[in-house]
Amino acid sequence: MSGIRSIVRHATLRGYASATSSPIYVDTDDNRLKHVPAGSGTTEVILQEAGGASRQSVLTAATTLTAADSGKTYFLALAGGFTVTLPSVAVGLNFKFFVQIAPTTDYIILSADLDKLAGLVHSSDGVDGDSETAFTADQVNFISAGGASTIGDSVDLWSDGTNWYARAFCNISTGITITG
Repeated sequence: MSGIRSIVRHATLRGYASATSSPIYVDTDDNRLKHVPAGSGTTEVILQEAGGASRQSVLTAATTLTAADSGKTYFLALAGGFTVTLPSVAVGLNFKFFVQIAPTTDYIILSADLDKLAGLVHSSDGVDGDSETAFTADQVNFISAGGASTIGDSVDLWSDGTNWYARAFCNISTGITITG
């Protein structure tokens, strides 16, 4: 049988998850395709909406992200700086952050889980940046002191379900640190 199949949009989830199937639906709150895996008790995002309208966001205040925010790009846009808290590690979670306004107080990307972050900082000035390879860090810092962090500095974060992995890029090697 060929043809187009439809997914009906409901305000509430219908059906149940079993060992061999899980209901899928389009959530009316955020227009994302979701499902509930068997035994998990939680909803997981399968697909963002077409066009990627919510794939990026400008942040100007402290924010706590959720798993539903995974896959988005965030622009940090308050000179006074603030903290963004990541959700607990889970397979496939990923986030990208860019400095849109150079900070006068640090931007901090904080892991909700202690000692679960490692990564490398690469800089365009050719000097080795801060690196953490033993999963003893909790945060990525865009450093304001001396104008170290500049517009365009960025960090990508991915989770394997156990830890966070960071890959950061900055103009000056002291612009980003990974600390515990």
